[in-house]
Amino acid sequence: MEKDLSRLKKNSDKDSVSVNTIVACYDLQAVLQCPKGEVSLMYYKSKLNMLNLTVCELKNDAVFCYTWHEGEGARGSCEIGTCIYKYLSEKVKNCENDIEIIFYSDNCSGQQKNKYLFSMYLYAVDKLPIKSITHNFLIKGHSQNEGDNVHAMIEKQIKKCLKSGPIYHPAQYISLIKTAKKTGNPYKVNELSHEDFLDFKDLWANIGCNSTVNVSGCTVAMNDIKIIKVEKDSPFKIKYKTTYDDTVDFQEIFIQQIDIEENEDLFGDNKKSHTKKKTRSSKKKQQVFPVHCSDVALKKLYEQRLGISVNKKKDLQYLLEKHVIPSCYAPFYNSL
Repeated sequence: MEKDLSRLKKNSDKDSVSVNTIVACYDLQAVLQCPKGEVSLMYYKSKLNMLNLTVCELKNDAVFCYTWHEGEGARGSCEIGTCIYKYLSEKVKNCENDIEIIFYSDNCSGQQKNKYLFSMYLYAVDKLPIKSITHNFLIKGHSQNEGDNVHAMIEKQIKKCLKSGPIYHPAQYISLIKTAKKTGNPYKVNELSHEDFLDFKDLWANIGCNSTVNVSGCTVAMNDIKIIKVEKDSPFKIKYKTTYDDTVDFQEIFIQQIDIEENEDLFGDNKKSHTKKKTRSSKKKQQVFPVHCSDVALKKLYEQRLGISVNKKKDLQYLLEKHVIPSCYAPFYNSL
């Protein structure tokens, strides 16, 4: 039932696309390894992993790819959040009015279904001309989306290229992604380095302390969430649903530990709530006031390049010594 409801909602959202409403799905492509070819020595050695996050807009002929390799960044929530924040920043550049964003993705908790990515959404609606961001998590086992078609076209282009020789350098993947689409607008590729990634874990530590208890005092199970929504008018709330049923109202999470009865105007809500976060000491209850995202400066996630493991570096050096990787690529691999 949820699978059918999710597909109906996706089709409905797709029809709502307009100048002020963007509907997109995003997904991380399967790892692209470098070097890649049919040489037997490559098969038995560790290779450099390249990552590609694709953002595919529904009903619009627009696909944005964000690429980096493991020497520049991992593939966690901060890296994914950075890519999506860059996408949002790019989309609102020429907007006269606040826009609404609707995302679809799979349920990977380590990448997009977590409080750190939610904090990025709160930051985005506070800092950018965005009215609201809604994120729909597709049902497990039924998360096929337009991003899969994009990845299939890229893989097809890679296989075609391998017929003429191996892929030795990540830059070759960039060219292949740019030329993968033969008709319409080509995929727009954004290459990222370690200097580009932002620390949304630090952002959450500064703006939030609660993601597990809703305003009714009930425990929030992240795995059960189907939809989340953040709005500019409610900077301290995360709204969520555990079903795609439109007849069910959103539930709410206050992300900060606040005495609601005394500070209800901070949320723009005239109704009193008797939900106060319990502390270990019943004698003293420390009151924590809201911290707006606009008051927090985003920090860089990495101060320097990550580098690669010793064993992987050893394997790549071996491939260089055996001339499986041409010597002209030695400066790149030696710098990892």
